[in-house]
Amino acid sequence: MGALRSKINLSLHTYHATRLWWGRGVESGKPQIIGLRQFLFLVGAIQRNATRDDPYADHWMLLIDGKLEEVRDKLDTALADAERLLEQIPSELTIEENVNQRPFTTPVYTGGQQGWLALRLLIDFDRLVRHLLLASHVAILSRDGTYDRLRTANHALRSLCAFPQRYPGYSGITRDDVAANNAKAREAREKFGELPQDVLDGTRRSPYAPSVQKPQQVAAEDTVSEANPDQGSNN
Repeated sequence: MGALRSKINLSLHTYHATRLWWGRGVESGKPQIIGLRQFLFLVGAIQRNATRDDPYADHWMLLIDGKLEEVRDKLDTALADAERLLEQIPSELTIEENVNQRPFTTPVYTGGQQGWLALRLLIDFDRLVRHLLLASHVAILSRDGTYDRLRTANHALRSLCAFPQRYPGYSGITRDDVAANNAKAREAREKFGELPQDVLDGTRRSPYAPSVQKPQQVAAEDTVSEANPDQGSNN
């Protein structure tokens, strides 16, 4: 039997969230800004390296878990604050949810569960922006207050998108190399630094870490991914 596949589309209603999705390329003549689209690619690459039993990739998945949790906490707080503001709207006013009549829509492929968590953050950021703009429109929030809240939330999402840029890449070793303390393992340790023992021995991994696969399995999956780069998966 083949793999399960589904088409998944993302819809965004605000310019602020759409900018976070796209980022900014070097062709603009300004410094590059990594968007969520690039974040998904980078995180997917880290997860693929984790399937190769690379302890450094596993370590980075744990770091990304921590960053996702940090941003989630900040965004949840901002959303709760915005919802409290909207509760000030008098019951005599009936205001429907503000949605874009022509939202930005794009197919998405996240490359892994951490990508889905990040995508949900972007969706919630889009909702937060709509709440804040509505609060400003009905004079519950000042222009400066709206700007400050938007800037804080935007900064948190930007920091998440840029986070995996620091990933140094595939180390080229497995935990068998670490156990043998061979030349490859020693070279990786010099180049990438020391890791906690529980990460090295595999007792602590991200809850979203993939199963470790044999080299031939990884090569076969990479071939399929390259042939179908735009396909999404439910797995």
